[in-house]
Amino acid sequence: MSSNRAPAPIAQAQSNEINGWLREKLKEYNDRDHTAINRHIKTLRKALEYRNADVIPTLFGGSVHRHTYVDGLSDVDVLMVINNSKLTSQSPKNVIEYMHAQVRRRLTKTEVSSGALAVTVRFADGMEIQILPAIRRKTGVRIADPTRNQWSNVIYPDRFAAKLTKVNQANRRQVIPVIKLAKGLAAQSIQNDDEKIQGYHMESIAIIAFRNYQGPTDLRSMLIHFCESATEIVLEPIKDSTGQSINADEYMKGARSPKRARASSNFREMLDRFRACRSRRDLERLFG
Repeated sequence: MSSNRAPAPIAQAQSNEINGWLREKLKEYNDRDHTAINRHIKTLRKALEYRNADVIPTLFGGSVHRHTYVDGLSDVDVLMVINNSKLTSQSPKNVIEYMHAQVRRRLTKTEVSSGALAVTVRFADGMEIQILPAIRRKTGVRIADPTRNQWSNVIYPDRFAAKLTKVNQANRRQVIPVIKLAKGLAAQSIQNDDEKIQGYHMESIAIIAFRNYQGPTDLRSMLIHFCESATEIVLEPIKDSTGQSINADEYMKGARSPKRARASSNFREMLDRFRACRSRRDLERLFG
C-alpha cells in the first residue's frame, strides 16, 4: 500500500484547525511582546542616556534583534554601546556598576540586579531584560570578559543572526515562527527552572534542525520536526558562531551530560503532548 496517499479528511481537518490556532497564538505573541518590549526599552534608554555626558546608544541584541522573543523565557538582551563616551576607559565591572546605579535611580520600584556580564531588570509584568555594555569595533563587538574584568576579544553577534535568517528564508520564513511556538510550549511544559532551555540555545537547535529540512512547511509539521530533532541535537554541544564562548550551550556541560539527557526527555514529552492535540481545547490546555 502506498505511503503517499492523502490523509483522511478528519485528520486533515484536525491539522487545519491546529494550524489555524497556532497562527492565532503567534499573533498574540507578536502583538503583546512588541508593545511590552518597546515600552521597556524606551524606559531603559531614558535611564541610561545623557548622564554626565555619557551617551549610551542602544543596539538591540539577542532575541529582540532576531525577532524570536516570547514572554515567559528570560532571553531578552540589549547591548548598550558605549563608544564616544568616557566610559570606554573604564573596566567592564565599573561600567556595569554605573549602569546598575543609573537604572536603580530611575526605576526605584523595579527589581534591578547586576552580575559579571550584565545588568538585569525585571519589570512588574514579568519581562526580564539584560543590559550588556559593549564597545563597537569595525569587525564586531567587545563585551565584558568576566574571567579577567577586561573587554573580551571581538565577538560577532551578527553572524548568528545571519545564519538564522538564511535557514528561515530557506523554509518559507517559517522557522522563526516555529521557534516562538517552541519557546512558548517550553515555557508552559518545563516548570523546573534548572531544566529550562535558554532562548539562544533553542535558536541554535532550530538552525541545525531545519538546515536541510525537506518536509511540509505548515506550523504543526515543523513544530513536530523541531521537537523531534531537538531530542537528539540537545545531547551534543553546539559551537557558538559568535565567538563569545566555545559552545552556545555551555550551561548544559559536556556531551550527553545528565542535564542534556533531562533536556532530551523534556523535548520528547513536549513532542508527545503536542502530537496528542486534536482540538483547540487541547492546544489551549497545552500552551496555557
